[in-house]
Amino acid sequence: MSWLKTDDRAAMSAKVRGLHDPGATGERAKEQRCAAIGHWYQILTWVAGERSDGFVTADVVDLFGTKATTTRLLRAKFDRAPLLHKITVNGTPPVCPCLDGRAWPKDYEYAVHDYLDYNPTRTENDVHRAKKRELRDAALKLAARERDADTCRYCAKVCKFSDRTSDNGLTFDHVDPLVADGINNLVVACRGCNRRKGRRTPAEAGMILLDSRPAPTAAPPTTVTSPVTAPDTTTDTTPVATPDTAPRPDQGTAPSPEQQHDQARSRDRVSPGRDGDGPAASTPTHSHDTGSPSPTRPGPPPSRTPHRPASPYLRQSRPFPELHAGHPPRPEDDPPAGSR
Repeated sequence: MSWLKTDDRAAMSAKVRGLHDPGATGERAKEQRCAAIGHWYQILTWVAGERSDGFVTADVVDLFGTKATTTRLLRAKFDRAPLLHKITVNGTPPVCPCLDGRAWPKDYEYAVHDYLDYNPTRTENDVHRAKKRELRDAALKLAARERDADTCRYCAKVCKFSDRTSDNGLTFDHVDPLVADGINNLVVACRGCNRRKGRRTPAEAGMILLDSRPAPTAAPPTTVTSPVTAPDTTTDTTPVATPDTAPRPDQGTAPSPEQQHDQARSRDRVSPGRDGDGPAASTPTHSHDTGSPSPTRPGPPPSRTPHRPASPYLRQSRPFPELHAGHPPRPEDDPPAGSR
């Protein structure tokens, strides 16, 4: 299901309040305004459902309204742009900032003004759906966790998969938010870095994508053996043990105070690692990912979009058509002629 975004202040807009014929007042002006708004809203729902990026065919405009309401929607008032644009008879598109940089598609006669300023394009919807499918793919997420060793690729912090609330919890982030490219664009990120990055690339957020590191291996435990003093056999002065003082076979000879001190110093030299007792794990070095994307060094693939704004949902102009889920559109994906 496609959702439609509209301005919550549209009801008080000068353009909406001016949707009546010149000279109409009172109840007549209200009726004309309500009819035009209803016509406009039905056009918006069709555009959102068909994902036509704001362009409308003439039969749809005629289906949802009358010639009078269409004229009101095409009329500019109060030095504002109209709510609906129409291509000229000779095929020349109207001049408006909301249409700059956009090619008018064939067989479409109308366009909703400022539609892409509030709603994502069809391409952005495709990418959004593809990214949601990736985040539901258990095998893909497991592969990302194993490659990154549950370590945030932006701050090198070890994340906890079971932590669902704090900034240290493990989440998944798309390095390039405008691309769905599987393991090449999905990394592990702590919740704090994921919130800070938002819907931006690392460069736009002032962050660095660190190299992935292999999963740490647990070092074998180091055991410290206590030296046992060998019995002195050169003399016969060893007293005969009585039943109360004879040492048991599992006890051995107690070390001297000097030997206990040496054992304590040996234990101090062995520092516990991240996975338990053993030598401390060496801290890996990270550098900025400047190479080409690969399964072991993921990163944003080369962008085919010449302009990437901070927020894809607030672009003033965009080429048409654009990428589809990170890949060029294929001719076989287009609907057959006459099926729109």
